[in-house]
Amino acid sequence: MTLALTRRALCLLPLVGTASAVAQPRLLSDPGLEARALVLPDSPTAPAPTVRAAPGYATVLEFDAAIDPDSLSVESREERFALVEVTTRMVVLRPELALPEDRPLLLKVGFADGLSPTHATLALVPATTQVDAQVRVIRQPRSVPALESELEAMRARCEAGNLVKLALSGELQGGVTHERLPSALSSSEVQVAAQDVYRTLAHALVTVRLELAPGARSWAPGEAWLRDATGQVLRRLPVWMDGTWLQPGEARFLAVELMRPSGPTRPRWSLELRERDGERHLALAPFIP
Repeated sequence: MTLALTRRALCLLPLVGTASAVAQPRLLSDPGLEARALVLPDSPTAPAPTVRAAPGYATVLEFDAAIDPDSLSVESREERFALVEVTTRMVVLRPELALPEDRPLLLKVGFADGLSPTHATLALVPATTQVDAQVRVIRQPRSVPALESELEAMRARCEAGNLVKLALSGELQGGVTHERLPSALSSSEVQVAAQDVYRTLAHALVTVRLELAPGARSWAPGEAWLRDATGQVLRRLPVWMDGTWLQPGEARFLAVELMRPSGPTRPRWSLELRERDGERHLALAPFIP
């Protein structure tokens, strides 16, 4: 159902559209100006929602969460758009040339809080009879499976062992050994400042001090992949960090606990820290458990 245009959009449209109306012939003789809402998909592989735009008409995108203006990218911005303005809550577009009919132009912008979904991707398509004059962009509410998965991760963090449990289980009878490992080289925004391995009778604990470069997007751990010397994934392990998010310019400690192999063998393993809802994964230095 078509929504009524808000007063702000009605006031804005004449201001941003008058100059182009004189200089550019409009493709639509009498278009319908529509105000509507769209909900962002929670899957990065889902098709991008479409937004209809036309030369000489402004399209106002209003976001229900703060966006990062510096992260905005619009395909063919210089070639096809007379106006692209962005604030922390709004993007205003006015095409100068007709949008291509064979493929959409993608608009991408990141959210300021780093929560999922971290980015909004919209497909700009040419309008035929209706122009999206005002679009309210709503983040997808978290699905039940996503909430259940997050709850399980939180439970796993709450069940992390402590010295009392270790002592009662007999783990400390053989003592605790410590080894400082060299940091693995990485070109990622997330850097490993220090990596240590602590060993008890049956367990090994890998701790790392992570640093995030200033100006980078916030980073949150998802899980750790344990690999053997050939790169084969052996197990997927929970991780614990002294905070939910690693913010730009911050340093935090992260730990991964695993069982030591039984028997006389001393395999060489490595851990890969996987970013939650992202692709900035981090390979740690190999170690002997």
